[in-house]
Amino acid sequence: MSSSWKARHGQLPESIDPIQLAERGAHLTGTLPLKSMPRMAPGSLAGSGDIFVDLSFERSEGEKIFLMHGILHVHLRVTCQRCLEAMDLELEASPSVILIKAGERLVQNDSDVDVLVVDKPLSLSALVEDELLLEMPMVPMHDLNQCPAKSYVARDRGVGEKGKNPFAVLGKMKKTR
Repeated sequence: MSSSWKARHGQLPESIDPIQLAERGAHLTGTLPLKSMPRMAPGSLAGSGDIFVDLSFERSEGEKIFLMHGILHVHLRVTCQRCLEAMDLELEASPSVILIKAGERLVQNDSDVDVLVVDKPLSLSALVEDELLLEMPMVPMHDLNQCPAKSYVARDRGVGEKGKNPFAVLGKMKKTR
């Protein structure tokens, strides 16, 4: 990201109290360094970079329901598990979470919104890392049409070689012994 972008957006705190932020109706916008995320950083070939964070905290009217929602975005360089070459991966998460204090119960939760019990300040980078890991593909791969291994996959699937038995080579080896 450019230095002018970083100048417009601040560095974020290491820990937050999301309930307190929701009470104030706070909005956090800024960047977090990828190197502060011990579970994501090793999977990135670059090992560094910034994660864009835009989170809003609010309190719903009437009830004591606190909400956190926003956008998280990161550009990673990872290894394609099909061809083992480097590839770019854009991850974007849109967390939407109901925050409740420890010991309190949520009366009803009919929505698909996750619930987070907060009893102490949380590490912002751990919270962001959790949300991005949920968006990470289990097996990162290029699109097949863009993958350098495309020709190998097509050959293994028998594309262009109709009726050819993939085990024919083994049969030839057996006959020569």
